[in-house]
Amino acid sequence: MKLIILIVVAVLVIGGGVGGFFYWRSISAATPEVTKKSSEKKASSKTPKSDEEEPAPETAETKASKKESDSIKSTLPKDADVKQIVDLQPFIVNLADVEQARYLRMTVSLGLEGEAKEKPDAIFVTRVRNAMLAVLSEKRSEDVLTVEGKAKLRKELLGAAQAASEEPYVVAIYITDFIIQL
Repeated sequence: MKLIILIVVAVLVIGGGVGGFFYWRSISAATPEVTKKSSEKKASSKTPKSDEEEPAPETAETKASKKESDSIKSTLPKDADVKQIVDLQPFIVNLADVEQARYLRMTVSLGLEGEAKEKPDAIFVTRVRNAMLAVLSEKRSEDVLTVEGKAKLRKELLGAAQAASEEPYVVAIYITDFIIQL
């Protein structure tokens, strides 16, 4: 019996070592690309620009990057009226995909206006979670995987939270964790 246990332990240790080696190797193989790109960015940011230099022409890649950055900025909630942040428990939802079972795990924080209290009452939290869950369970994975889809989802969740409770008033939705199992 001891011999069998020793063999199993030895196989697990060797397997873990081999798995760790391949994991480390895949990480180290990807690292030079990342360091090369970051060193290129540092080098380009250190080069002095004269008044005579013309800006580099925009490529399709830089236009897409700029568009994505503008899109992300436009989807961020307005923080001016937020006086209190309430963290909700994570949502784990079956998405409405028909071809496969897909799951969404999402954590949301609410931005509330008005006086900052210690903690909103349980009825408020329950009503808001219920309203948000109704919105989430109607979504398909392709609806929420894009930046625009997340922005639309945030707006819909804000509308549902505002409709669920008038006091305290919800002015912002912050998605702090977002995972879809594909």
